Amino acid sequence: MPKIKILSVCNWPLGGIRTFLKYTYSYFPTDEFDITVLASPTMERDYLENDMRSAGIKVVWAPLIMGKSTLAINVASQLLRRRFHLIHSQGFISAFHVSVVNWLFRIPHVMTMHGIFEEKYFRGKRGRLKRFLFAKAMKNVNIFHGVSNGIMEHFRKSFPDFEDDKARWVVINHGILPASFLEALPDAGKNLRSRLGLDDRKSIFGFFGRFMPEKGFGHIIDAAMILKDKGHVDSFVILAVGSGDYEREYKIEIEKKGVNRYFKFLPFDPDVAGIMKGCDAVLMPSVWEAWGLVACESLAAGVPLIASDCIGLQEAIEHTPAIRIPPQDASALAIAMEQVLANPDLKNTFQEFKQEAARRFDVRHSAAKLIELFKQIYDERLGSPPKDRLSRESVN
Repeated sequence: MPKIKILSVCNWPLGGIRTFLKYTYSYFPTDEFDITVLASPTMERDYLENDMRSAGIKVVWAPLIMGKSTLAINVASQLLRRRFHLIHSQGFISAFHVSVVNWLFRIPHVMTMHGIFEEKYFRGKRGRLKRFLFAKAMKNVNIFHGVSNGIMEHFRKSFPDFEDDKARWVVINHGILPASFLEALPDAGKNLRSRLGLDDRKSIFGFFGRFMPEKGFGHIIDAAMILKDKGHVDSFVILAVGSGDYEREYKIEIEKKGVNRYFKFLPFDPDVAGIMKGCDAVLMPSVWEAWGLVACESLAAGVPLIASDCIGLQEAIEHTPAIRIPPQDASALAIAMEQVLANPDLKNTFQEFKQEAARRFDVRHSAAKLIELFKQIYDERLGSPPKDRLSRESVN
């Protein structure tokens, strides 16, 4: 069988989206698939280049012109140059750019949902017009792929008129590469403390991800204030590893609230396993998540996890030892952090669960299902009889 040619379109390949491409596409056999990633350049451009190169995938960049995206123009350019069998768009904005162009080409289009549909961007007269145009464009998507049931249901409730026979709704949970997280690093804590200039008396709470409101970092700042007022002066430090648009604002807030001594920052690191294992617990007080990769990684690493019971993330931490807290609740977060401080043996419970987490969240499961989906689409496009690989609505 000839290779299945896929154009993967990504408007903002950062954080979880970049990791999705790295983890998932690494298991697509190069003798069966020819993937081209078309993306807008970001601060993580070099990391994406390296990730895709190691998987045998070409990256084409759609440059910004006067700060504006040229993604749609470059989608058209790619479709005119090559005969693609499938378009795989990453997120709503990418899917919109694809749909604007693809009505001319009618190439099967799969959209993977990496976030929620935020109503704040569709208010007022202009917002209603944007929503109308967006809905029209989404009608050209053949398959909606949600990485969690919660994120899929959110989209379906936002657009109830999308319930028709033409669209297929598929839920395939995201996954991780568990090997590096399972690896034993007995000196991880010692090495991290040395790097940060800390002694053994302080517990390290790690935050890994982008500094954005939806990640709940502001609630971590408030929780630090609560613990400070309770007298936890020298018992903990919060290590923030990542980057994002709100990093400067959060640092200013930390300064204003007088909790500088409780925070240390490290720049974005594409390989966080060693740092994560040096932490005494991982904090994930998200407002929403598409799935919750950091939670899966923490559980596979055997590190105690405090996570909010929010959309998407609640599925990742279900039936795990994770300490669950309500979203946007700094008081509950502070209580959970106190629980970790008071119980140093808590890590044993998470160590016992790590093998199960690695098995459960292994990206090979989700990659295999996505490969099967793409093969089915390829068969149908060539007019072959459907092989009944995928039901009308598939849920992990």
